[in-house]
Order: sequence, then C-alpha cells, then structure tokens
Amino acid sequence: MRILYVCPYYKPAYVYGGPVQSISSLCEGLIHVGATLVVFTTEANGAGRLAVPLQQPIDIDGVPVWYFPLSLNGLSFFYSPSLAKAIRGRVLDFDLVVIDSLWGHALRSTAAACICFQVPYVIPARGQLNPWALRNKKLKKSIYLKVFAYRYVNQAAAIHCTDPTEAEAVKKLGFRSPTFVVPNAVHPGVYGNTQNRGNLRRQFEIPDHAYVLLFLGRLTQIKRPDIAVDVLGKVQSLKREIHLIFVGPDEDKVMNRLRSQARGLGCEDKVHFTGLMKKDFVLFALADADLLLMPSEIQENFGMSALEALATGVPILVSEGIPVGRWAQMVCAGRVVPGTKDAFEQAALELLSKPEKLKAMGRRGQEMVRKHFNSVVVARMMLAQYSAILATGRPMPHVEFRLNRT
Repeated sequence: MRILYVCPYYKPAYVYGGPVQSISSLCEGLIHVGATLVVFTTEANGAGRLAVPLQQPIDIDGVPVWYFPLSLNGLSFFYSPSLAKAIRGRVLDFDLVVIDSLWGHALRSTAAACICFQVPYVIPARGQLNPWALRNKKLKKSIYLKVFAYRYVNQAAAIHCTDPTEAEAVKKLGFRSPTFVVPNAVHPGVYGNTQNRGNLRRQFEIPDHAYVLLFLGRLTQIKRPDIAVDVLGKVQSLKREIHLIFVGPDEDKVMNRLRSQARGLGCEDKVHFTGLMKKDFVLFALADADLLLMPSEIQENFGMSALEALATGVPILVSEGIPVGRWAQMVCAGRVVPGTKDAFEQAALELLSKPEKLKAMGRRGQEMVRKHFNSVVVARMMLAQYSAILATGRPMPHVEFRLNRT
C-alpha cells in the first residue's frame, strides 16, 4: 500500500508537543509493517523554521520526509503554496492519503486534489473536534467549519479518532464520514533505559533516595500546573524528600507565579524548571521520575506524555480529561481523579505512601504499552483500517479498540 501522509509539522519540530510524537511513531510503524509511506510537511518549528533541506526527501528515522517552505507569514495557517503544488502533482502516485491538518492550509489543498483525482483520504481528528477545542477561537472555527471543513471532512473516507470519547464527540457534530478508533503509539524500546537515570537528578542536585514528581508538557493555565505545586506542598508531610520537575515551555508565563506559590507552601527549593527540552532530555526526565502528574482541566486528545511515562515504567496520576488514563487505571498502572486540588493531593498521598505498590504500577504500565500501544501493534491496526477503506470505501464496521483487563 502506498500512503501519502500530509501534516503541517513533523519531527524534529518537538515544540508542537504530543502530535509530533504520535504522528512520527505511526509513520515509522506503518513502514515497519510493510507500507510504502511518504510524509509531506512544512518547515514549521514554532516561532522559527527547521534547519532542514527543503523540497527533497530526507530520511528521518526510516521515513522519507519532504519539508516544504512556508510563505512569509504562513505559520498561523501553515500556508505553503509549494506543498500544495507538490501534493497535486504527486497524489496519483498513492493509494490513500492521510490529511493530518484540520485547520491548516493543507486540508483544503490536499482534499481538493484527492477529490479531483478520486484518491481516498482519511482525516485524523486529533482532539481538534472535541468541545473544548471548538470553544477556543469559537467564531473563527465556526466560520471555517461551515465554509470549508464540513465539505472536505464529509468527503473523507473516514475520520480517525484515538479513543471512543473522541469518536462520540465527532459523531455529535453531524459529519457524514464514518469514524474508527485506533490509539496513539510509542516505541517502547526508546523508553525505560536505566542508563538515562540520574542525569536530571544530578543537574538539580536531587538525591537518589528522593521521589521525583514530573509535570511534562506546556505550562499553560488549562493544564493546571498550580495543582502540581499544591500536590508537592501536601506530600511534604510524608517522611521522604520529594521534588517536582516541570518539563516544558512556559507559554503562559506562569513560572514566577508557581515559584511564589511553592514559596508560600514552604517547598520552593523542591521545585525545578527545565523549559523546552530536546527529546533525549525528556527521556532523562522520565527516567528520573517516580510519578507523572497531569491535572489538565480540559478533555485532552489522548495524553501522549502519560503514554510515554507508562512506557518508561512511571505510574500516572491524571485528571478525567486524559483518555489514556482510563486504560492505565484498568490495569492498575495509574489513577484517574477529578481535576481538583483536593483530589490530586489525596491520591498523591496514597500513592507515594506505598513505594512497592508504586513500583508495581510502573511495571504494569510498561507491560500495557508493550502489548497494546507499541508502534508495530498500532500500525497493524491502522493498516487494517486503511486496507478496508481501499477494499470497500469504508473502515471496518463495529471494530473498536478495547483493552483487555490484565
């Protein structure tokens, strides 16, 4: 099967967070299971541009990737005329196209080319059609949906969702295209390397016997980093040294406020900030963590940071808006609680007061990821759906990703 994967950004544009990880893991997995896949993307890298050769194939961890230049002010819409031209010129070389760009310029240009040349295409929802996401910039998105997106999404062969909750949200919007559920994936072999342990602890002078709480992701109000600081203050009552590390860019300029909050709780010396880190350093942070905190107040798309933590053997404590948390809780690899200060404080106290139970949770998380969320397993599921689309015009009916209790 020949697949063209179109997306507005691709690694090493890690500034865009979880989607970069999930997209690249899927593409690498699809190639591993026998698909012929090419990625068309742009040079986007946050406020800057990737330092990569443009308009030629580059091998990125086994995936042939073409990066195309953005127009002068194209970042907000990922506007790239050269990308659109290349898609129209090459679309007939492929059996199926994945358009991973609901709000970007690539949706219109790629879908129009696919419709013109009768090449089926799939659109990943990637959380962009969840209620909270639609409320953000509501007027602009409402207009765009009515003018452009409904037309192109309704002509897609299918809409890819990463969990059943997202599929339900998409169906409520009245799209005609069928949905299917295939989760995100990681490469388990990349995580859990014990040689990574100790690097970040040494940087912040955290002793080996101390617990490390980890907040991995953008520092924004909606992700509630203040609750993580409240948790740190509360667990100081335990007879063990405990630190909290924030790994991610300070997008909402809340770092000083969080430091002040920690000072008021008497634990300022136990809070550490790394800023945006390259992938290797994120692995160091995961290797040094004992519990991941994700107190987001919104319905997240999937929770890639949580999945990465589980792959590393780190138990997770997450809010109800983190889909992967439900699967982790099923196998006792994590806890899902309401996204409130009290709920997170109480759960953290319970988990950190039982070291052996915490370690056992970590082992179960690694096993869950190995069995159900590794890139090869997920790629096979995805390829089966793509094959059904090519054979029948639709994804496989009544097939839903389910996690067996272990």
